[in-house]
Amino acid sequence: MTSSEKLIFTQTVEALFVRALENRLTPACREHLRRAGLDLDQKLGRTYTLEQWKEFLRIAAGHVYGGVPAEAAYYSLGERFMDAYFGTFFGRALLGVVRLAGPRRMLLRAGMGFRAGNNFSVVEIVERSPTFVELRMNDVLADLPTFSAGLLARAVELCGGHRVVVLPEEFDGVSSTFHIRWAELTAEAAMPPPEDGAAGASRPRA
Repeated sequence: MTSSEKLIFTQTVEALFVRALENRLTPACREHLRRAGLDLDQKLGRTYTLEQWKEFLRIAAGHVYGGVPAEAAYYSLGERFMDAYFGTFFGRALLGVVRLAGPRRMLLRAGMGFRAGNNFSVVEIVERSPTFVELRMNDVLADLPTFSAGLLARAVELCGGHRVVVLPEEFDGVSSTFHIRWAELTAEAAMPPPEDGAAGASRPRA
């Protein structure tokens, strides 16, 4: 491994493949992951390359969400990853802080969150309004930007945002800009959601 190699840290892999998907991985999926370099019956490595991580995501999308459009499968993987990340010891402590801070402040510090899971993420934020930001990622961590869209949307929801919409634009195969909008809590927002449970018309459901 070179000093410039893009690496994913073990806590990132653990959050998704050990915590989030633990009960959804079939023996065939686990064997496929093992052949790709992720043996879930052994202690996880300290790091994995970005290309390994992307292959792990491809395998999970194909096995866990077989028959679902790739954009929706990756979005759901992103949501599950964020739920699992905030379920870790460090994540639970962080969640208490970001809930107090709210979606805007959480997003302004998103770069530190991403760099806790890898050695290469760079995030740039442009505030358009108190409930609308543009977030530029130098690497979306997957073959499709909907993985990061799903995890960003779920993070905003967990921090108190409502009717969250995350739209990836200008995806060049590596980097992308995400337009993130949400609503603050109001009496109307506190009402039970409609039966389809949509947090935004743009969400690709899996």
